[in-house]
Amino acid sequence: MSLKRVAIEAGVRTDVKEYCLVPGGKAYEVEVDADVASYILDTESGLRLACEPELVGLRMEREAVRAAQAVVSLISKLCDSKKVLFLHLLRASKGYGLHYALRSSGFEVKEVSVRVAYTGSTIGTHEGREAKVVYSNLDQVSEDDSVLVLADTVATGQTVNLALDHLFKEAERRGARIREVHVYGFLSELGVKRVGEFLKKMDVSRVYFYALQDLTALSSNNYDMPLYGPDLPSFRLHNLSSLGGVAAEETLDRMLPYYFPGMDQPGDWSERQCSLFNGEGYEKGRIVDHLERSLQTLEELHDAVRAYPWYREWMEDVFLTRKRRLLDVLSRADFCET
Repeated sequence: MSLKRVAIEAGVRTDVKEYCLVPGGKAYEVEVDADVASYILDTESGLRLACEPELVGLRMEREAVRAAQAVVSLISKLCDSKKVLFLHLLRASKGYGLHYALRSSGFEVKEVSVRVAYTGSTIGTHEGREAKVVYSNLDQVSEDDSVLVLADTVATGQTVNLALDHLFKEAERRGARIREVHVYGFLSELGVKRVGEFLKKMDVSRVYFYALQDLTALSSNNYDMPLYGPDLPSFRLHNLSSLGGVAAEETLDRMLPYYFPGMDQPGDWSERQCSLFNGEGYEKGRIVDHLERSLQTLEELHDAVRAYPWYREWMEDVFLTRKRRLLDVLSRADFCET
């Protein structure tokens, strides 16, 4: 049985259309249940970011910029203006490197920041937590702003919608009218739908989403974003629930030899980075914590996948490769050395 067949049996949808070539890969158009334009960017750098939880620190940040250069080539075709307002959602946003890639491609970029925090939240879930804006710097917003760009990990869409609501209120106060929005990052299908619906309610006429590698599935904890595989929280309750996102068949053929089923593709995205601005100052990403959590999750998923009807022996090779590389990176601890 082909690798692709296994993923489809696990629930991955492949109903996408090739849209155009981009630097280092291809863009695919995908329909979602919202009045927006949605694309998937499949590149070598995106594949590494999605499949390799051991890719951290400066190496991860360099790959992120390469992946962002691909999406900027598409944004350049679709965007009405070379002047954009860029919204950073702290702390994760800057790690996507999109603001760097826009500037290097000739865009004039004004940067603003909003941070949404979940009270009492721990990494791995936002369930039952109250979300609120705890920091914002919107001084650069002016009445001539009409195009907004942002990069973030969009799971349920709650964080992005809170940040956007905060920004739109300030934009209205300053006489700005945002008519076009571009959203990039690891995106779940549910997150795209919810953010898209919010933006349409805000009377934004042109809305574009750009997903790294695939539109992810969303775990029942509303946090983990796998390509396909076990829903680990359900498995812990002895329920064999499979998850599947949306990807091109060609993308599946490229990703499955490297991606272990059920792994959260963005991982602890903020903690994979060397330096993070939190609204008050800079802090170091907790890279070791991310690697150790990834290793623990990998082991747990390894135990889980063998209970599913789509399990195949070749997945053992993927597991051993990911485990070996996680242990190797942990042993070297040179994440942020130039």
